[in-house]
Amino acid sequence: MKHIAVGFGLYAVWMTVTGAPDAFTVVLGAALSIAGVVLFRGLVHGEEWIGQPDQIGGRTEAVRLRTRLRQVAFLILFVPVFAWKVFTSAVNLAVLSFKPSLDFWPGIVKVKGGLRTLTATTLFANLITLTPGTLTMDYDPEEDDLYVHWIDVTDYGDVTFDDRVTGGLRYWVKRILE
Repeated sequence: MKHIAVGFGLYAVWMTVTGAPDAFTVVLGAALSIAGVVLFRGLVHGEEWIGQPDQIGGRTEAVRLRTRLRQVAFLILFVPVFAWKVFTSAVNLAVLSFKPSLDFWPGIVKVKGGLRTLTATTLFANLITLTPGTLTMDYDPEEDDLYVHWIDVTDYGDVTFDDRVTGGLRYWVKRILE
């Protein structure tokens, strides 16, 4: 029953996003919704959706529900925060690109992952990459380091490269996934 509800939810999102439906859009949306449920059926059962249920231990259902609701609340709060970070990074990148002289230096910065799960680290790396001027290039699982190409590695005083590159994203990923 859960699979059907998730499938209808995905289909509703598809129809909302695509706007005026035609026959092709309706069929494609149905096919993608079914494929999504079939391919990611483990997520529907809660195997790795917004945290690890097996790490919750002996908690009651009420505590699990509160934990999930808290994580969803952090996710909802994070969306405008991340949109603002992307916007400000894009403006900074535009300012750098219109300067007549090159007074910035691109380079590769080593950033600590600092997250417990590979899923959280992957989300963290992708969020860094989605921010204009950065690109996560590699991950060293033994040292838990991400290597990020960053548009400007010049000195920023007391602020570390990690703080400048990640922009506080690690805090949000921890609250949402861990």
